[in-house]
Amino acid sequence: MSDPLPVHAAPRPPDLPDAFPRALRVDAQALCATHVWQPHPAHLHFVVALADENLAIPTRLYFDASLLEAHGELGVRQRAMLWCLGTRHHNGHVREQSLRHLLANLQDWMVPFVVQLIGEYVHEIIALIDAALATLDPPMQTAFARFARDNPRYIDTIEQRTISYRPAGCDKRSGRLHDHPGARAVARLRQLVLTERDTA
Repeated sequence: MSDPLPVHAAPRPPDLPDAFPRALRVDAQALCATHVWQPHPAHLHFVVALADENLAIPTRLYFDASLLEAHGELGVRQRAMLWCLGTRHHNGHVREQSLRHLLANLQDWMVPFVVQLIGEYVHEIIALIDAALATLDPPMQTAFARFARDNPRYIDTIEQRTISYRPAGCDKRSGRLHDHPGARAVARLRQLVLTERDTA
């Protein structure tokens, strides 16, 4: 099955600040200029829309995970951005830890980092997102709905990946297709879009 979502490779990858909205670029540049953040260059990235901007987010980052705890010189927003980048770490346990930090204090600009994890293969991470989507407050319901609405091909790709990573016994014939947290999470996103459309 081909992946309709472009994953880009470039001789020089986008700068890490490009993963965040313009309103956060000063913080992103400050974060990336400190000794806290010196990751291995990301060679692949995906592009999504957030409001009226396109963000270029790394598919994977390789760095010393202990840097995620080096918060002494960072502001609150910069710490949150660091956890966003932690969701791109090559280690699934680090991605899960980073996600837990984001879910504890969700903001609209974090949405792309959360949604991307639905299409990855760590069941425990997807279950956390599925549970969080079921209990969003109204502002975050709107944020997730608008992100899903503005990135339909991306959401289709996430859904295809949840099918690919589903356990072999979890299929339509067994009646367990919708029991998988990835399927539930995508269904919740689609329902949020419909609800937002109906209340607009």
